[in-house]
Amino acid sequence: MGLAIVLALAASTAMLGEEIPAAQKQIAAACEASPALAVKWESFGDDAEGRAAFAKAGLGFLTTAFGEVCKDPALKAEVGKQVRKIVLTQAYGAADPIIYLSKGALYVEYMWAPGEAGPDARVVRDEIASRLRGEEPEAP
Repeated sequence: MGLAIVLALAASTAMLGEEIPAAQKQIAAACEASPALAVKWESFGDDAEGRAAFAKAGLGFLTTAFGEVCKDPALKAEVGKQVRKIVLTQAYGAADPIIYLSKGALYVEYMWAPGEAGPDARVVRDEIASRLRGEEPEAP
């Protein structure tokens, strides 16, 4: 891994260093469940612009989505049963987030790009709710 990539990764990680624990607390408060929150930084590869766009967009879309999902008592219970970890990853070529559950992990794959605001919290909310109800994601 080149020095520029290592430095960009460190800067992106530092930018979200406080936001990740804060988001975990907000999700835990809304859902009465404490899934871990992880970013698959390696999915960005050498895409420093994507990492920077992700860090700039922040995690508000995710906390807002979970806050809305967990207003429904049945879905709140399903978060506690089904989601042990939330994994955010860079996707390539997907205009909308791809959200799926696998072995207790809820994956949010999105193409973070410069100038983009990040995923729409309403779309993320609806997709999380669908996965918790057992519905399969639509093919991209």
